[in-house]
Amino acid sequence: MDVISEENNEQIRKLDPLRLDDELRVLPTLNMAADVPALVRVLRDALPSEESIAAFTTTECLAAMRDLGMYLGSLQRHGVSAFEAVGGATRSFQLLAGRTRMIPRDTVYHYTSWNPVGDRERLYTGHPMERSLIDAVRTCVPNLARAVDIGRSLLDMDPAASTHADRMASLASHIAVADTVMSGIRVNVTPEFFARVLRPFYEDVRVAGRVYMGPAAAHIPIFLIDLLLWASDRGSPEYLQFCTEVSAQTLPQWQERYTEWASMPSITSRVVAALQHPGASSPDGHVESSARSLRRALQTLTSFRGKHLVMARRAYHEELRLYELGSGGGSVGLLEEILALTRRNSAMLHATAAQRVQLP
Repeated sequence: MDVISEENNEQIRKLDPLRLDDELRVLPTLNMAADVPALVRVLRDALPSEESIAAFTTTECLAAMRDLGMYLGSLQRHGVSAFEAVGGATRSFQLLAGRTRMIPRDTVYHYTSWNPVGDRERLYTGHPMERSLIDAVRTCVPNLARAVDIGRSLLDMDPAASTHADRMASLASHIAVADTVMSGIRVNVTPEFFARVLRPFYEDVRVAGRVYMGPAAAHIPIFLIDLLLWASDRGSPEYLQFCTEVSAQTLPQWQERYTEWASMPSITSRVVAALQHPGASSPDGHVESSARSLRRALQTLTSFRGKHLVMARRAYHEELRLYELGSGGGSVGLLEEILALTRRNSAMLHATAAQRVQLP
């Protein structure tokens, strides 16, 4: 499932398989009025039959899940389970999930990458800050997807190879987009708006006895990049458990990457081992160059995590928060731990490399 190709994303955005364009334009009004009966009616009337789902293309299934998910999240925000209020909802969501090999609810990719732009944009509130948050995530997901692809190639490459450092530098540049986007979110989306207005729409739902998290930005593949670069063998038990839980919310191919990377030595461990090898320091300097590029990637992640932590501390402050945990299921304490671990690995890498050559 491709979120890199803008052509593919746009194809999904254009689709309206359940003919909900007009209904979704008034969804913010229904939410403002807490009109649960109207939300239930629209969802019930929109549920596709088993025959319709079987006839949908994969992209139509993704668009259908996107649109049904807006009512799922809206009802949950008003304290109502769609699966209890609407007969047949469980079956429809499960069938759509089976066709796409994803969870039986909408995810962050439905809400951002596959969400139309402009007057057809699917919104819970209609507020400009909600649009800004969606657009920010929509902007950075393709770059993070490219970083994941580059990361996969690094696992088959010797840190002493001339191309290793170049690919690490490219990976860092794609991560940097997420850091830039986070700066924009800090300007355009207040913690108060997120905590009090948007956060309730991202609540967990229970489908056939299992709990699934809402379409939270925490589920974008930065956790997968962490796992690749340092966390697979240098992460805390709490963070690794979080990665396991979040991996189920992501795209099918990234679930496969998670399975592969969770049990492999991280890039940091590989580069450190190469630096400590007696023959690592050579005239060509490839290992040292790889270490510099890796450290830039870790510093970029540190910058991103630092900005995220500042926002999270405000959004989940006791006087403001409605929930103990973030929309992705993590706590502020976990964010602090991830940031500290990233810094620690960056510092350790620098110290190891400095024994060979002074890094700037």
